[in-house]
Amino acid sequence: LALPTNHTPYTTPAPHTIPHTMILFVLLCAIPAALGFTTTSSSLHLLDPSQRLTRPHGLLARARSSARRPSSAQSPSATSATRLYNLYDDWSGDLISSSQSEHSYDDLIMMLDEESIEQCLEELMDSEYGKTMFGRHDTPASVGITGSIEFESLEGPEVILELTGKFWHRRETVLGKAAMYLNARIPELTSIQPLDKDNISDFEDIIDEYTGEVIYVEDKRSPDFNGDRGTMEYQGLDPDARGPFVFGSGGPMIRPA
Repeated sequence: LALPTNHTPYTTPAPHTIPHTMILFVLLCAIPAALGFTTTSSSLHLLDPSQRLTRPHGLLARARSSARRPSSAQSPSATSATRLYNLYDDWSGDLISSSQSEHSYDDLIMMLDEESIEQCLEELMDSEYGKTMFGRHDTPASVGITGSIEFESLEGPEVILELTGKFWHRRETVLGKAAMYLNARIPELTSIQPLDKDNISDFEDIIDEYTGEVIYVEDKRSPDFNGDRGTMEYQGLDPDARGPFVFGSGGPMIRPA
């Protein structure tokens, strides 16, 4: 049989291929979405958090994980060594309103009332400095320091404080620290006094009740546990300027006798 002259011979069709430009277009659209961005006609916008991928995979997942993981150079212990936690420490170190303090001068001033006085005393005793002075903390308590300072009364702009227990520091130093801080935080105060003059004396005369003679003098200070206080006094130095402990990277440490 003769084929029609207008017949087109049959040929096997070429396999279907995807143009390279289409592959590039798909990748450009997919990458921003995987990274949390969506495209508009004019700019890129972050996706709403609820629309982001909840479980990233592959290199993206590892990159996010390593970004969240703290390095050894930024461990909590390294950060805490340079950061002050207490308003008293920031104030005494003249750090308020600086980049090293989260407090401002607006936080410093308080109204004159009993609650404000008690709060200031708590801040002093719980400060890093207070951890070398007051017996509520483990390190001072371990060497016989039992001292505390308490609010006694408020009469107008005059406050009475009481020192209890034994201090390594002079009791006048303890009262002076509290008085300076109270004056800075509560400017309305005009007078800060001890319960009585004996309350800030480091020694007490024990008197015979029958003869009225001094039997002995009691030392109201805590023990000089390693001899440093006596040594500094002998050298003409003020022991309170250094305090009972030396300091290392971990805080106050007891220096052996």
